Amino acid sequence: MLPLIAATLMAVALPLRAEERRGNARVVVLMVWDGLRPDFVTQRDTPNLFAMARDGVRFDRHHSIYPTLTMVNAAALATGGPPALNGIYGDAMDFAPELAGRGAPAPGDANLKAAIAGPVDIEDSELLAALNGAGAFAGRFLGLDTVGQEVERDGGYLAVIGKRGPTLLFDDRVAAITDGHDSLLQPHKNYLFVADDMAEPPSEGAQLLAALPARNATGVSDRERDAYFARLVAEKALPAAKLAADAGHPALVVFWQHNPDITQHRAGLGTLPAIEALGECDTHLGTIRAALNGLGVANRSDLIVVSDHGFATIQISIALDAQLVAAGLKKSRESSDVVVAANGGSDLIYLSRTDFPTVEARHDILQKIVNFAEAQEWCGPIFSREAALPDARGRAQKPYLGWIDGTFAQSAVGLFNTARSPDLVLSFREMPDLDNKAFTGPLKPAFVIGSGGQRSVPNKSQELVRPVKGTVYADAGDRFTAGMGMHGAAGTREIHNFCAAAGPDFRRAFVDRNPTSNSDVAPTITQVLGLLPNVGPNGVYPSGRAMTEALSGGKQFVGAAHAFTMKSELMLQGVEVIGTLRATRLGDRVYLDDAALDRKPLGNSP
Repeated sequence: MLPLIAATLMAVALPLRAEERRGNARVVVLMVWDGLRPDFVTQRDTPNLFAMARDGVRFDRHHSIYPTLTMVNAAALATGGPPALNGIYGDAMDFAPELAGRGAPAPGDANLKAAIAGPVDIEDSELLAALNGAGAFAGRFLGLDTVGQEVERDGGYLAVIGKRGPTLLFDDRVAAITDGHDSLLQPHKNYLFVADDMAEPPSEGAQLLAALPARNATGVSDRERDAYFARLVAEKALPAAKLAADAGHPALVVFWQHNPDITQHRAGLGTLPAIEALGECDTHLGTIRAALNGLGVANRSDLIVVSDHGFATIQISIALDAQLVAAGLKKSRESSDVVVAANGGSDLIYLSRTDFPTVEARHDILQKIVNFAEAQEWCGPIFSREAALPDARGRAQKPYLGWIDGTFAQSAVGLFNTARSPDLVLSFREMPDLDNKAFTGPLKPAFVIGSGGQRSVPNKSQELVRPVKGTVYADAGDRFTAGMGMHGAAGTREIHNFCAAAGPDFRRAFVDRNPTSNSDVAPTITQVLGLLPNVGPNGVYPSGRAMTEALSGGKQFVGAAHAFTMKSELMLQGVEVIGTLRATRLGDRVYLDDAALDRKPLGNSP
């Protein structure tokens, strides 16, 4: 029997012995290119990043965390843990069930009132601060501390700059500071936080926000904002980081760009603005490396460039909630009996415990939803909250199967969290080898599948310059149409993302062919800075590993990587639906590589 992925999530990483810890007078810069696919890094389009990956370490088998969404992977990058431990499942989530027992929010707290009312978009600093405040999760919105908070507690310097939402997850107590301490009375002094919608410390936050350029949605989206953030990194954060390192303290600078993600969303992959966005990001990398050299700290600074997820092109847009209503599985699009939190390539489905008070009632409606979805061409693998029960004869099921027929257990991919798991996580179907020539461009046809079936809509994407492989069905709302970019699903184009590193603590001209993931980044930073490993509130260590094989003088990872598959089956009328998860095991860690759902007519079907 194959070992459970879930079993690896709780593996304990013992603290490093003192002689194994690296000196803490280091500067680490973590630069996130939001939505960068590894095949988009070329000498032509991204010469600075191409050279850095060639001269330093290129992680050839790097993985995004599923669901392949920004906030999910921001939490993984910040904590080293998967959703099962940090509790972040999407960019849109429904906290109403979890907040219901915490009483009414304070008068005037619009953010918490919205969160209690249903799904909310958590790419919002003010909302995240409210959720982490005394009226909600009281400093424990994330189930784990972050690597940034570890740096602060060690007396170091922390700067987090860039796109709103993911930035706050690196320092989710930034808006709850009193007398230099956070809401849990931890030190919070030598820091800088600047996002689109919030800036700290209070002494200079207003001035930093006032200088923020206006947003733009034409050409390279948010071009000026990313350039402004890059200048803050080079001219403000890095000099402060140098001072900390000079004093023998660790320093961490996180820079999260809007691009290429936002431009790929709006213009489409392979369009001129999307290609130009890559060049803009590459220019900012050059700015940061030049600043490190100019400050004289390049020889004690490590630079990690990573993306949060990959990308694909929308083939057809899906309105899942409307289809459930039309199928009689949800009362109305606004009803709370079945709540759908749409997240592009994956949706989170929550059931009301009032409308479905018993286990039997919940199982019945969930099985109907799964049967309906998996009969559709747009559906990919689905993940149940609970694992499979013994069969009618009392025999144990395969441990990776979900308790709803045709699904996988959320624990099989690091998703199960007792307090916060949705009832179902539905991944839409990705076609990794289909290119976007038929979909991207304002004159290409675009369709939405909703309650009334398929209807035509104007195509909002721009002219295609270079065809790009990888398309996906997506619950994209009214903002995105066929031809535009999307992510969130469990397909290979979205799961496989980019990572490279360079600096004195990393090997030179090295290609790491071991599987790695975004959960491995924080433990690696922890080791480089000589910090103690991150521990959660219940004494739980996160699931990520330090990528020691990539460190200069580090220990080569012992053991070979082994690929394996997991399969689910569902029999519908005349059709067998087969779900497949492909994964790789390295030691006690498991990395999800790809997922698919295939439909085969039964041999005896009419």
